[in-house]
Amino acid sequence: MTGLETGTSYFDVMDVRHAERDLDRFRDAGLDAVLHTFSERDREYFERTKADLVAASHDRDFTVYVNPWAVGGVFGGEAYSGLVAREPSVRQRLASGERVPAACFNDPDFREYVRGWTRDAVDIGADVLFWDEPHWYNVDWFQEYADDDWSCRCEHCRERYRERFDEPMPVTETEAVTRFREESLLDFLDEMMALGHERGAENAVCLMPKKTADYGFSDWSRVATNDHLDVLATDPYWEAFGESNDPETFVAEFGETVSGLAADNDLRSQLWVQGFDLEAGAAADVRAATRAALDVGVDSLFTWGYDGCRTISGIAADEPDAVWNAFLDELP
Repeated sequence: MTGLETGTSYFDVMDVRHAERDLDRFRDAGLDAVLHTFSERDREYFERTKADLVAASHDRDFTVYVNPWAVGGVFGGEAYSGLVAREPSVRQRLASGERVPAACFNDPDFREYVRGWTRDAVDIGADVLFWDEPHWYNVDWFQEYADDDWSCRCEHCRERYRERFDEPMPVTETEAVTRFREESLLDFLDEMMALGHERGAENAVCLMPKKTADYGFSDWSRVATNDHLDVLATDPYWEAFGESNDPETFVAEFGETVSGLAADNDLRSQLWVQGFDLEAGAAADVRAATRAALDVGVDSLFTWGYDGCRTISGIAADEPDAVWNAFLDELP
């Protein structure tokens, strides 16, 4: 396991003196990387504070990842998007016509916002921009929508679809629509990652462990072959994705996928171990999942998140200290 990078996500702490104590114990535990979240709220009110947190991390020789925590409602994270509240015109539109609280990847105003986010994330000191679970609005996650509804069919998507296929965008999700959704998402990521590279940062994309367009991409090689990608990641969170019966196999399966694609495309591979929303007694699963990730031989291994996410009561592990220590104890 020589050269293995190990880390954790870190969020919602704005007191740098407090954060320094946490960073010290992360370093003492053997970690050498940390992911700092950078939400819309952080960017608006805490940008200088976040820069200080990143600087404190660099002072301790951590590699620093920075992610767009729930920005636009289209990346992972426990944060709300003020952008889609203030600017309803950027929202995705379902095929049924309803606007939903998530920004459209083809909307020019949203793209301009994320270009600004990218520049700011590099300016606060990010070594790696972590594009976390990019996805279209998924009606399967909500009960109020029809199963066959889909997103997005806003004016920008309809215009781009017509340019791409020389026909009106249908209301039903055809094979061409699915291909268009994936191409649009990849085009968005390509633009932002190119900007990140131009400004001196690396790029990581973390894909949800479902190979369908509703969760990002059905063909992960389309992401892995991107010229601006440096790290291919996935987060096989067994409880979150309905695989609680065999977390070890679930982690190993997707670990092998990212490892293989990374090796084929001269990338680094990364896995994330679930450390949130776990019931009492789940430390054994965390240990098994961490061992499975190590056995696959990924280049980087993180957990979401620090201290078993005990500070976010809605998703905290029932036994956060046990979950956190289980991850740390299995690291080499």
